[in-house]
Amino acid sequence: MNSIRNRIFFSILLFLVLPFFLANYLLDKPLERVIEKKIGSSAQDALVLMTFNLQLFLEDMLNSAVNISINPDIKKMLQTPEALSHFERLRLNDQYLNRSFSSYFTNTYVTLFDKHGNWHSTRYLEESLYQDYVSSDWYKKMINTPYQNKWMFNDQQFLYTDRKPIISLVKTISELQTNEIYGLIVFSVTEEDIRKYLTGLEGEVYLVDKNGTIASSPRKEMIGKSVSQESYMPQLWSKNSGQVILEKDDGKWIVNFDTVDLNGWRIVQLVPYDTIFKEIFDLRKTNASIIFLIFVIFTIITLSISYGISRPLKLLRKRMQVLEEKDFHSVLSVSGPKEISSLIETYNKMVTEIRKLLQRLKEEYQQKEDMRFRALQAQINPHFILNTLNNIKWMAYIRNDKEVGDMLSNLGGILEQSIGRGGTLIPLKQEVDYIENYIELMKMKFSERLSVEIHIPEALMDQEVIKIMLQPIIENSLMHGIEPLPGAGRIVISAAIEQEMFLLKVEDNGVGISPHRLQEVNARLAEHSQESPQRIGVKNVHDRIRLQYGEEFGIRIFSGLSEGTTVELWLPIKKMREVSSDDFKSDAGR
Repeated sequence: MNSIRNRIFFSILLFLVLPFFLANYLLDKPLERVIEKKIGSSAQDALVLMTFNLQLFLEDMLNSAVNISINPDIKKMLQTPEALSHFERLRLNDQYLNRSFSSYFTNTYVTLFDKHGNWHSTRYLEESLYQDYVSSDWYKKMINTPYQNKWMFNDQQFLYTDRKPIISLVKTISELQTNEIYGLIVFSVTEEDIRKYLTGLEGEVYLVDKNGTIASSPRKEMIGKSVSQESYMPQLWSKNSGQVILEKDDGKWIVNFDTVDLNGWRIVQLVPYDTIFKEIFDLRKTNASIIFLIFVIFTIITLSISYGISRPLKLLRKRMQVLEEKDFHSVLSVSGPKEISSLIETYNKMVTEIRKLLQRLKEEYQQKEDMRFRALQAQINPHFILNTLNNIKWMAYIRNDKEVGDMLSNLGGILEQSIGRGGTLIPLKQEVDYIENYIELMKMKFSERLSVEIHIPEALMDQEVIKIMLQPIIENSLMHGIEPLPGAGRIVISAAIEQEMFLLKVEDNGVGISPHRLQEVNARLAEHSQESPQRIGVKNVHDRIRLQYGEEFGIRIFSGLSEGTTVELWLPIKKMREVSSDDFKSDAGR
């Protein structure tokens, strides 16, 4: 049972056959949901087109109502009805209300109400219907509020004597400058004019107003029916478009909907779920038969595969046991079946790569040691020079030559830092102290032309850095950037945590670097060649950072002519125990 042949046999059965048994649960349901989404997307596209056409129809209604409401003769008739004769009112009624407004409208109903109790209409209004109309709450509110629009569906409390279900747009007629309300216009079309836009889709399609009443539908018996209590209505009003899966007593339904932006009404499509997925249900039965047949076939194939693999693997195991006792210079001879030969070739390549990696590590270690040796060569080691400088410094102070004494004091601090105590890794605070000594020395040369700002948070002062890392950068800024500058020079040193790394930045306002020269400098930084011992500069710092921390760290330079230069030093975030500054500063009493 524990042999590799048995494991291969049962593993293949488990990992190849079992998924077929779990397909209905793990794959069939997601597939069904994807199909639902695809069908919903297709249905949604059709609904969008239907909504677009209906939107154009309603916009024609709105445009027609606006054209009537802005007509000065109509405004005059509503404002001062007594100023017009009966004949003139009939003329205006025939000229502006009875004309054909759009080819989309089969029947239109246009009625004007003024604030004096008069009405003008293309259809006759019964007095009782008129009174019910003007006494409604919405009418009273609109007749006293300028610039109002209201879309209505009416299939019960009819305004006109022909008693047809109508879709109405009620709009106030107002003066733009004074906000004075002259009256209302009710522009209506029959439900039949809208119904023709709701055909051509599968299932039930209807237009629902904001009260949850079906305002139009290809099925006449649905018109005027309230669907506000349907379970899908909360989701239907929560967003402008989408799809809802609805389960009712008579089965499962897919509900697609879209919004008519002009009035906020919804176009709803209900499609029976089983009608869409009937072919999938049939496929499930076929899959069950196929799965059983596959199980039988895989059982036979698995027995053959497991036996064919186990034999050469045993041979490979023996050969690897022999290899285990040898070094990495030994490789296996390629033999056996194609798959096993491929494994042996891969193993041989792995051994070769490991051997190359070991050689590369040795070379990098040697290069790192060489860099350290060259850095030590660049230092001024003899302590007697430091002691001599201290003696000269005190002689200068005794002779009241403070400037020379300060220069020698700063030079002594720089010299003491360069010969150093301890290793090559120091806290940032120690490096800043060293730079401050160097800057004070350089200020005696540049006088008022040089200003240096250090903006480093105290919390970052214990960051681990490489000794004498900033001095070559600042020296380059002074020599090549600020010294040729005709005006005052400025250097800003800052530090921050960015991209989960420690960033030390040196910026100057010097003459900058030409694009060609900047390309050469960046090319040198990218090279892995050894620098000559006489060139201890930016390349030296860059190589030391990469040797210490890895290839992803180092120096990046950004510049342009007359734009100054920015040098970024990227290091890993690594705290270091702060060493007392007394250990590193010059001892004035020596």
